[in-house]
Amino acid sequence: MSKRTDSSAMESLFDAFADTLKDMIVNGRAAVDKETGEVVRITPEAASLNVIRQFLKDNGQTVLPGTNKAVNDIASQLPFGGEEYEEGYAH
Repeated sequence: MSKRTDSSAMESLFDAFADTLKDMIVNGRAAVDKETGEVVRITPEAASLNVIRQFLKDNGQTVLPGTNKAVNDIASQLPFGGEEYEEGYAH
């Protein structure tokens, strides 16, 4: 006998996960200060940012080049110009 997953429970879980990821981006990642034992917010590490990136990708959230100011600002800081993706580019 097959047991079906409750779709409202799955939607709730999905929303909670998305909210947690958003909170991490906006407010930082929760961590315990080793000296004081207090919970503090710190910049998310690469692994957390990768989870967020993969979540967005898995859910079809992409940005076309040149269409988003925040992405453009990040891209302008990269140490390469993207020529390596142009057709006919020779190393």
